[in-house]
Amino acid sequence: MVLRRYSTYLQWFVAIALFAGGCAKVVTPTGGPRDNTPPKMAKETPANQSVNFNANQIHITFDEFFTLNNPNENVMFSPPLQHQPTYTTSGKTLIIKIKDTLRENTTYNVVFSNCIQDYHEGNKIPLYHYSFSTGPAIDSFQLDGKLINANTLAPEEDFLVLLYSRDIDSLPLTTIPDYVTKSQKNGTFHFQNISSGDYKIFALKDINSNYIYDLPNEAIAFQKELVRACPPPVAQDSTEQAEASEKEPEPQPAEILLKTFIAADSFPKLAHYDNPEAGVYKFPFSTPVTEFEEDRLAGSIDHFHLWNSRHDTLTWYLKAPQFDTLAYLFTANGHTDTVLLKPYKAKTSPTRGGGGGSPKYLRIKFLNEGHRFKPLTLQFSYPILPLDSFPVYIFSQRQGKGDTVIVQVQVPDGFITEIPILYNFETKKHYDVMIPDSLFLGYNGLTQDTLRCSFSMKSEKEYGDITLNYQLGTITCPVIMQLFSGTSIVQQDILTQDATIRYEHLEPGNYSLRAILDLNGNGRWDTGDYHHSIQPEPIIYFTKGLTVRAYWDLEEDFNIDEAR
Repeated sequence: MVLRRYSTYLQWFVAIALFAGGCAKVVTPTGGPRDNTPPKMAKETPANQSVNFNANQIHITFDEFFTLNNPNENVMFSPPLQHQPTYTTSGKTLIIKIKDTLRENTTYNVVFSNCIQDYHEGNKIPLYHYSFSTGPAIDSFQLDGKLINANTLAPEEDFLVLLYSRDIDSLPLTTIPDYVTKSQKNGTFHFQNISSGDYKIFALKDINSNYIYDLPNEAIAFQKELVRACPPPVAQDSTEQAEASEKEPEPQPAEILLKTFIAADSFPKLAHYDNPEAGVYKFPFSTPVTEFEEDRLAGSIDHFHLWNSRHDTLTWYLKAPQFDTLAYLFTANGHTDTVLLKPYKAKTSPTRGGGGGSPKYLRIKFLNEGHRFKPLTLQFSYPILPLDSFPVYIFSQRQGKGDTVIVQVQVPDGFITEIPILYNFETKKHYDVMIPDSLFLGYNGLTQDTLRCSFSMKSEKEYGDITLNYQLGTITCPVIMQLFSGTSIVQQDILTQDATIRYEHLEPGNYSLRAILDLNGNGRWDTGDYHHSIQPEPIIYFTKGLTVRAYWDLEEDFNIDEAR
């Protein structure tokens, strides 16, 4: 009887096991909701806002395990210390060892900028602030502002903002500041627990981490006028708030807005040149070049030259292969550089379209395919030799049968990198264009493969127009107006008086508009110069969006003086 019961139980157990093995799924436990909160401070020793501070260590304990990301850059003592503290962790505690002898009767602020994060999920504390005083009281004044880029007006992050208690222009070039903080992602900066008074303010993208503006490529911002620290707001109960609302409002301090820039060199410098492929040399100068001369010292070779739109990069295209090193003198705006041009050395890894870093064929692109108001154009990667004529085969479909037209196009003598194909393409008609191979010969000895493109010609109704009425108001300097599509300038005009400009035949899409106050009248935007106390030339953006629709005329007013 017992044996029979055991056998029955065994059969049931096997059946259940087989059923579970065939149907059940192994599911990994979820572990609950994801942790989205950063570490929280649990204890500070000495306590935050301590006075008569005489310790050489600070212990900060959090409620969970954490990591400290790059403290030498993201943790700032203000006033700055002469020697970098050491940062170590023990469990959930951060230990800061101070190596300096601290100043007497001074409030210190320790700012942790986006560098404390929990160990597993990486949730960061955006800004953590710890302060103490070596004297009997904590300074309580504060100061706020914002940093934006002078050219784009976009917020600037991770700039050091420096305060000096003396008004001496050379201080940012030679002296560690009295106070320092860092700008946040939205460009804002905040000083707290500083002493009352007026300060010289300066912002710095500190490349070499020494709190000094001593590198020409460090971006900066400054304000000639001193800034004044403000007392903290006083907490009020409901009765005090009601009484204050009936009084005349007290004047508020002006917003501190600093515009960042990189100063231009006093003369165009040529630090290097680029030789991207055989026969091509690019010479980038540090500033736009208005006067240029070249003199050969050793060797010579015929070449074409081309300046970019900003006139700060010169490109040479050689008319013949180069086998020897050439020596030239380049004089740009009165400054002379010696340039040694070595023969092209092929890259070790082949590039797409050709081996050894050089192209196999002359690269050619079609431009303006299907554009109603711009001619179909061939763009060459290298100047080409003259050609009496070459055939362009144009295939089209009309009422079920194909038409073929052969257009003969000439390549004139001279520096030719673009050739328009002048043909009356009909609206809303599909075309296939073909040019046979080996017709063109570049001065670099390369010819082309067969060229093809297909498109349908757009109609006039597929474009839109913008009419802008510009008012200058009290502005007396020239104003450079730039219409953008994305990052490309569609049209630029220089205004000296009120004007109405019509931008025609624009493709549908979003456009933007900006005005440059050309204070020195040289026709371009100029950056600032701290040594001569020159701010970047002001730029005003038209904040209202410009959306072009097909077969639509948009008209807007832009009062540049009011926008400024």
